[in-house]
Amino acid sequence: MRIKNSVYLVLVTVLVLSLALVGCGKKDQETVMKDLTSFKESLKSYESKATMTVSAHNSQQKYYIETWYMAPNYYRIALGNDPKDITQVIVKNDDGIFVVSPQLKKSFRFKGDWAENQGHIYLYHAAIDRILKSKSLTYDAAEGKMSFRMKMEPENPLVATQQVILNEKNLYPMQVALFDKNDKSVLSVDFDSFTTGVNLKKENFTADAAMALAPADAKPVMAGAKDFGIIEPRYLPEGVKMLETQETQNSVMLRFAGNDPFTIIEQRPAAQDSVLRDGEIVDLWGTTAVLSEVEGGQTRSMHWFHNNVEFSLTGKLPVAEMVRVAQSMIGTVGK
Repeated sequence: MRIKNSVYLVLVTVLVLSLALVGCGKKDQETVMKDLTSFKESLKSYESKATMTVSAHNSQQKYYIETWYMAPNYYRIALGNDPKDITQVIVKNDDGIFVVSPQLKKSFRFKGDWAENQGHIYLYHAAIDRILKSKSLTYDAAEGKMSFRMKMEPENPLVATQQVILNEKNLYPMQVALFDKNDKSVLSVDFDSFTTGVNLKKENFTADAAMALAPADAKPVMAGAKDFGIIEPRYLPEGVKMLETQETQNSVMLRFAGNDPFTIIEQRPAAQDSVLRDGEIVDLWGTTAVLSEVEGGQTRSMHWFHNNVEFSLTGKLPVAEMVRVAQSMIGTVGK
């Protein structure tokens, strides 16, 4: 009887262990989607810190990102070289979306929902929305990580697919990455920390609060100074060539000839109070641009700041090409 009892206990133990191991297996996609939906709906606030690496035009740029979110639709995204050197802030509140350059004391206000279109790179809840709504989702889990891969939507000439990696245990973000058509990394956002239940208030999400992020020891920008040299794009559309550079007392003008000629103006801007500008926000990965139409929509103008230099690109180029030209100037040293 003792032998039979021992065999019975062994069989029961093996069965229990087998069931436990099955229970610890990878969750199916339907279960994961339900978990993500529930977790997102329960989010009241969060704070994240991350490092963004942009690889393009044979160069690599790194940026610091700090994001605050307060449900249902307030957010603040601070971009810079490090926590003490914030160069641009994107703020969303009841009055709209503000793009703020603290050191230059400039602010542009927009309407719409930028988070839905481009903000998923920085905003956790927007990235989760992309996962939940994707019709091309590929899911995998291994080594405590959940990976979600999907096509870039809307279509983008620079990016073919996007990937979001979450911590399998707590669903916290670990990485958001963008890849080109050759599956080469174009951009990656690696999260250093993510905290929920942060005590945030509405007054944290204003353009004035973002202005206060300018470094206390920052040197004032000398309006009109041409100490940055001449910054040329590393990418030009096919058939485009640069003409002679023209310099005025306060700015540098680069003119380009081709099927769709365009002009780039570079200058040190004067610090001034907040102004409003119509248009839409375009993410240049590391900074943002204001895109607007002029002359009844026949010509477009893209306007952005980088390293306290103000750039404007004006012409009839398609938006995708304007973005590629502008991005190729980020991190470029003046000649």
